[in-house]
Amino acid sequence: MKFKIFKIVLLIVFSLMQGHISAQENMGNIHVPFGDIFTLSSNNKSSTIGNNEENVNIELLDYMEEWGYDAPPEDENRNHYSDVQYTLQVKVKGIENTYSFYSSEIKQNDNFTIALDNYTLLILSDDYANTSASIEMKVNKKDKE
Repeated sequence: MKFKIFKIVLLIVFSLMQGHISAQENMGNIHVPFGDIFTLSSNNKSSTIGNNEENVNIELLDYMEEWGYDAPPEDENRNHYSDVQYTLQVKVKGIENTYSFYSSEIKQNDNFTIALDNYTLLILSDDYANTSASIEMKVNKKDKE
């Protein structure tokens, strides 16, 4: 009797684990058409923009807050600063490149642009909390000249 109950509990736990793994896999990669705004986050770390024939893959590799003071402790006028560095891996036509940028660069111009071969990656905004981060962006195709 105890062995049957143990077996049933084990099957239930295994089923729940499989469901959790499937949910994580489904959250892993989102598909978006060119020109549409999308969000990469610590939950949805990668995205494919475009279609099967022509696409750009973007993955959020890392994000890290840097903070400190701009002067030594004895300076009465010192200021605290905080900035988040993001690292993206972008794959276009089988070629991977890594790009790093700071949240201050996004805020400085209300966006941050990364020029790719035939595309422009426009970083629109970011949101950072101690345990999570998200970046709102879109990929546009460059006009053929």
